[in-house]
Amino acid sequence: MFLFWLALGLFLVSVAPVSAQPVGTTVSASPAAPASAPPSSAAPTAFAAHTASAALRPSAAFTAFAAPTPTDDPEARGHLAIRVVAADSGEPLSGSTVRIQGQDRGGVTGRDGTLRIQDLRVRAHTLVVERFGYMEAYREVEVRDGETVEVTVELTPSPIQLSAVVVTGTGRERGPGEVYRPTATLSGVELQRSLASSVPATLERVPGFSSQFNGPAAARPSIRGMGGDRVLVLEDGQRTGDLYATAADHGVMVEPLTARRIEVVRGPAGLLYGANALGGVVNVIRDDIPRSRPAAFQGRVGAQMESVRDGVGVGAVAETPAGPFALRVEGTGRRAGDTRTPDGPLEQTDMTAVNGSVGASWIRQWGFLGISGRIYDATYGVPGEFGGVLIPGGHPGGVDIEALRRSLRLQTAYLEPFWGFFDSAELNAGLTRYRHDEIEGLIGGRRVMGARFDQTTWQVGLLARHDHALHDHDEPTLRAEGAYGISLEGRELLTGGVSPGSRSAEEWAIALYGFEDFQVGDFRLQLGARWDRREITPFRTDSLRVRTQQRRVTKAVAPRDFNTLSGSAVLLWEPRSRWTVGLNLARSYRPPAIQELYSDGPHLADFSFDIGSPDLDVERGTGIDAFFRTRRADLDLEVSLFHSRVDSYIHYMQTGETVLVSREGAPDRDTPVFEARGEDAVFQGAEGRIQWEALSQMVVDVTVSYTRAERRADGDPLPFIPPLNGRAELRWEGQPFFASVGGDFAAAQNRVPRPVTIGDLSERPQEPTSGYGLLNAGLGWRTTLGGRTHTLLLQGRNLGDRSHRDHLSRIKDVAPQPGRNLTLTYQMHF
Repeated sequence: MFLFWLALGLFLVSVAPVSAQPVGTTVSASPAAPASAPPSSAAPTAFAAHTASAALRPSAAFTAFAAPTPTDDPEARGHLAIRVVAADSGEPLSGSTVRIQGQDRGGVTGRDGTLRIQDLRVRAHTLVVERFGYMEAYREVEVRDGETVEVTVELTPSPIQLSAVVVTGTGRERGPGEVYRPTATLSGVELQRSLASSVPATLERVPGFSSQFNGPAAARPSIRGMGGDRVLVLEDGQRTGDLYATAADHGVMVEPLTARRIEVVRGPAGLLYGANALGGVVNVIRDDIPRSRPAAFQGRVGAQMESVRDGVGVGAVAETPAGPFALRVEGTGRRAGDTRTPDGPLEQTDMTAVNGSVGASWIRQWGFLGISGRIYDATYGVPGEFGGVLIPGGHPGGVDIEALRRSLRLQTAYLEPFWGFFDSAELNAGLTRYRHDEIEGLIGGRRVMGARFDQTTWQVGLLARHDHALHDHDEPTLRAEGAYGISLEGRELLTGGVSPGSRSAEEWAIALYGFEDFQVGDFRLQLGARWDRREITPFRTDSLRVRTQQRRVTKAVAPRDFNTLSGSAVLLWEPRSRWTVGLNLARSYRPPAIQELYSDGPHLADFSFDIGSPDLDVERGTGIDAFFRTRRADLDLEVSLFHSRVDSYIHYMQTGETVLVSREGAPDRDTPVFEARGEDAVFQGAEGRIQWEALSQMVVDVTVSYTRAERRADGDPLPFIPPLNGRAELRWEGQPFFASVGGDFAAAQNRVPRPVTIGDLSERPQEPTSGYGLLNAGLGWRTTLGGRTHTLLLQGRNLGDRSHRDHLSRIKDVAPQPGRNLTLTYQMHF
């Protein structure tokens, strides 16, 4: 059905009237009226003296186009001089970020509020302008051959600061009103307010997002109650290549301190990235490979200290032009001790991490060719006991984990029209080697290697985009833009040590995907489809044989292959400017992962003895999202409702059985057995966030999330589902000082799986968790001195030092969450 609609959309595009003008013809848009006015009042105005200052909402660029300016030279180029000023005073605004939407061209304005961008293609371009304390602005500008177009952009003061562009899951940069799924973006001060020592902890303020805490470094993401392999973590749109998805003790090996922004797309969003993004996508954007040449040497430095772990993190990023090349260098270091809780220290939770990257691009008029390398070296602890009490299944004294990620990436983009239809094409290739050692202790001076994982992943993807703006239409008609791609990826996982838990295996996959975005008036429709083929081959095919203290388990092992077809359909309606109503239907598939198929042993850092199921079926999810969003200078609101039915939902369920695990130098202990099962399930809930300027420079910020998940057969709740939770905050967004006070809350979670019985043994898979409320506050200072932007932020979390438990934590029955934490963060942009 989805392929039918996709084919129908392509047919409609092919029969739409298109002029016979040559490639490179300029297509210009008349600037619309201020975005606060309804669409019916948008009166076109002409460009005067090459200056434009009328606001333009993102979707206005796709409504009415003027006749294009003819050009016979596809190599014709022009230039822009953008001056950013305050709308209320006319004063120049230095430190404003200017971007060419969809091209990653731009920079930061200087002391006079001006930025020059050279050698732009002769056509209509959309500028996106952002600055702290102001509402983002969009400008449609027509670049003319051999001329420098001067543009004045007026920014309206606003205490609500959110990123103006989204790239994850959309195929190209889009404004917030054009995004098809519930999306959150952290950048600038918003990112600095949330910054923590890991990516999952940094995103805890995002609606629908939870961090599965098993120690500060051993944290991984959960979106709408779905975690593990269902949440795809990316770095610059590429898979990270680490093992966060395989077990609760494996963290996300990505440093958030030097991220430019982090985007979170909730719900099925994986058509571009993979069939396994059933829960959502997290994309940490750094721009390791520069896409444009900066005008001058620029960069940023940052540092963070936190009291709850005696932690310190420092980092720096520098970018510079070098003839026809653009260079980027990054380096970070982070060190922290054991975590303090209100009930005592949580030992074996220290960490040390060093991270660095180098990237270079050859910038040409047709596009760029770039390469980058990154290394992330970390050592962290996973606790095994707290206050002398052993965590069920844990290792006495805990486990030390040493992780090393090395990646190489190649990217090239052709940003000129070709074949008369496509406007750009991009090729990405990446290779990652990841080694993960779990050290259970020292015996006789030698390290006991509990588990070793050595993983090699590679990926290659080609994406071609087309844009209706390249074509001339005499009358407003159906507008379409979209993208088509192919991706290949491979993975080799080698396991070793005393108890790796899972067998070695390799897998490879190929995928074809495409989507089209149609617009008629105030309605937008996106149709997408993706075909995947994946093969998984274990290196050993002898049967899984496990003897628990209650029974014998034997399961035949064989290679598996899967063919899946996913699709989505999204309808957006803009009843008035900056108000959007959306409906998203998705059918997605997720093949089982290696560890879900072939696990057959203890994984003590994960507090479990895992038994896979080699005959697991593909997960099949059918979901619907209904959402509403509005975005004004004094109000930002997004509310969404979701309902997903997942057939053969795969999860590790505690069976009630135990295995007696023996280790040299440690007493024998019973370890709980978890078995991979596929059961039909349903997920439903709601989430939302509102930021409202109740008084001048005073913002009320409230986030609420709720997920309910259960097995469809008997209504039994699924394990590790977050309770009703959220935060409320009152912020004063002054200049140069800003402050906040508020708190986090979580209701009690009493919906847990009922006890399981094996013989005379009855065990609860998970205990209920009490609710809690935490007091938070913050004070910040931000100013521009000498063309450099400085931000200093002091924050306190859990100021009451309250003892509380996280329902998603595997250690919650023994150890509480961290106590009072004061963090001091400094960043400078130059």
